[in-house]
Amino acid sequence: MSHRTAQSLLTRSSLIALALVNTAPAFATHATEDETAKARPAETAAPDPEDDPARAGTTDIVVTAQRREQRLQEVPTAVTALSAELFAEAGIGRSANEVLNLVPNASAGTQQHGRPRWWIRGVGAGQQQLDLANPVGFYLDDVYISNASATGLPLFDIERVEVLRGPQGTLWGKNTTGGAINVISKRPSLTDGADQNYVKLEYGSYDNRIAETGLGVAIVPGLLATRISARIDDREGRFTNLFTGEKSNAIRDSVVRGQLLLAPAPGFEALLSLHYRDYATDGTYWTTASYLPSGVFRNGYVPSTDKDEISTNAGEFGRTSQFGGSLHLDWDLGGVSLTSITGYERFKTRGAGDGDYTPLEISRSYTQARSQQWTQELRLASPQSDRLNWILGLYYFNEKIVSNAWSATLPAGAVQARPGSTAPAAYSLTSYDHRAESGAAFGSATFDFTEAAKLTVGARWTRETKTLDFDRSASPNAAATSWSNYARWWDSYTGSFGGPGTFSDDLERTWDAFTYDVTPSWTVAPDNLLYFKYSHGVKSGGFNTAATLPVALVAVEPENLDAFELGYKSQWFDRRLTFNATLFHYDYRNVQINVVGPNPGAVGGATVSYLQNAARAHVNGGEIELEAAPVEGLRLTGAVGILDTKYDELQVVNGGADLSGARFVRAPRLTLNGSASYTIALGGESGSVDLSADARYTSLQFYYITPQDTVNRYLLTQPGYTIANARISYTSANRRYTLTAFVNNLLDTDYLNHSLPAANAAQGITGDTVAWADPRTYGVSFIARF
Repeated sequence: MSHRTAQSLLTRSSLIALALVNTAPAFATHATEDETAKARPAETAAPDPEDDPARAGTTDIVVTAQRREQRLQEVPTAVTALSAELFAEAGIGRSANEVLNLVPNASAGTQQHGRPRWWIRGVGAGQQQLDLANPVGFYLDDVYISNASATGLPLFDIERVEVLRGPQGTLWGKNTTGGAINVISKRPSLTDGADQNYVKLEYGSYDNRIAETGLGVAIVPGLLATRISARIDDREGRFTNLFTGEKSNAIRDSVVRGQLLLAPAPGFEALLSLHYRDYATDGTYWTTASYLPSGVFRNGYVPSTDKDEISTNAGEFGRTSQFGGSLHLDWDLGGVSLTSITGYERFKTRGAGDGDYTPLEISRSYTQARSQQWTQELRLASPQSDRLNWILGLYYFNEKIVSNAWSATLPAGAVQARPGSTAPAAYSLTSYDHRAESGAAFGSATFDFTEAAKLTVGARWTRETKTLDFDRSASPNAAATSWSNYARWWDSYTGSFGGPGTFSDDLERTWDAFTYDVTPSWTVAPDNLLYFKYSHGVKSGGFNTAATLPVALVAVEPENLDAFELGYKSQWFDRRLTFNATLFHYDYRNVQINVVGPNPGAVGGATVSYLQNAARAHVNGGEIELEAAPVEGLRLTGAVGILDTKYDELQVVNGGADLSGARFVRAPRLTLNGSASYTIALGGESGSVDLSADARYTSLQFYYITPQDTVNRYLLTQPGYTIANARISYTSANRRYTLTAFVNNLLDTDYLNHSLPAANAAQGITGDTVAWADPRTYGVSFIARF
């Protein structure tokens, strides 16, 4: 797709959207809330009213996994839906990554509130560069966000989160070979006084102070409404930096979201949503650990074994701002409905770090990067009640990324450092300008052979073009380095460039992809659904912008995944028991992976990542999800995930090892989730007390493809562990107030959030770099609703 064609498509889509806004008011006077609900497009029609809520003993959530509102139990695909109460009252949502802790065969480990590492059923991306999208698509109010560093934002004042497992490349678009996560914000209400307004205050360990609110008002009832949501999260540093004597790992995370809903005519709605995030961190959470009995890591340095102590000499901080929004237009055209979704997201970040995570002067870094994306989606849908119902659509995506990354080893004595470093002075600057543009046409149709037997078929064709302007400048040796200002070493380099670390190139690739799915389903009895789903997903290719040598500056091909899924969804005993089970097999081709290891040819012989394709791999697994309400006031949930992953054919590029037979990273063979909550009515006007607890077990998992050595490199492996949490809440009789005390990581389990390979015999490095997760923490929260 040419740039001019793409611009034309975006312009026409925007003109259609503006035309809808401008013409709709002419069709009717102010609509009431009831009229607006009745006139909503067929695509978002409410579920059948025969589903009596009084029958529902377990949570009966309505989802939009197939771009239409349906009961979760009627959707023929593996979906986990998380309700608003989990985020408002159960305390999750500090970072979006927390949602996958409640999903079988899924995880999203992250440090602080930064970039989540999304993994579903073993499918994810180990490489963390800005321009390489994750195969688990993240959507904020139906808008796809490509830059995974922009997907860790806190979740609050939301309706629900839907997590779809398996390829979703038909209706959910780009790069979703692993699955899709859709966060749905709480919308404004057109009925005066109907908004669920609230203020929440929380205080916890490490002087963690959180305040959030959601405030809505119908400005003109039935016509115009707004909602403002805001959250501030301020936490002091957990770690003590032994070298500087200061606290490290402080976090300040502020988000505000504003929405404006307009319903000027029956059958027409326009929703404008804007959000802004300011995210700052001070100090590192990384430390080092040695495999030697002496504890020496390198150059005589012995790191502390206290998990709350770190020691670094190069200052570390991060400053990130994020602004985005969307315009949703829904219009009932009579027999069909039209939806237009225009999205924009801008992300800026800068920061400094200590690349060796020791008080030695070996490696320091500084980065500046920004990205912005525009998306436009148009969908036309038939009434959901039709025997043959369908959705057709067009999609456009445009992204620009500019990144500058500096690294250096400063001369001995130039800055404060522990004596003993043997690393020679060095300097490098990696700059790139990355652009991606794609367009797609898609459709999905469901035919009801009978009320019980249905067939859904979907397809999507996508063309994507990516370009890269890449430049890397490095010092040829220590003698060639010099600086005019060590305090601003990244932009005051006066030395020369040269050697193998200095190179540049311009790359361009265009890929076409055809993705599709076929899903027959059969309601074998009331509240008993059996389905089989075959889906073919594709994740677009990319470039290795982390290259430190010309041989590593390569383009990786798109990955392909064929998924076979057999599912059963059921509810029993007047829906007091929900039982869902899934079996699946993945045939994976050209898997995009990063292999991490020492590279003697890199500047300083550093450990680097090789981004490449693995020829063949497979995944087998199963999942069970349970929810029960056996007696009044008691609710139980449970989930089991079983996973077997293997690279069938994996040859490391540039003459590397044959790693065929290795397991996927962050793919534990077993995950177990469980929770229990019990409500005790105190009688009369005394309110109620809620007791709740939850736990998650994750079996052994590897953080890297190589080495997968649980004996000699155990710091790169996380053994099985259990995390448990407990809460006790009091809620007033009128439900206006809730006071909660909580304990997270009740068992005070030690486990690694992540680790980085560092061991290098040639450099005398005898350990690896680790990031320990939070120990047991405590807190209290108070919610006032009005």
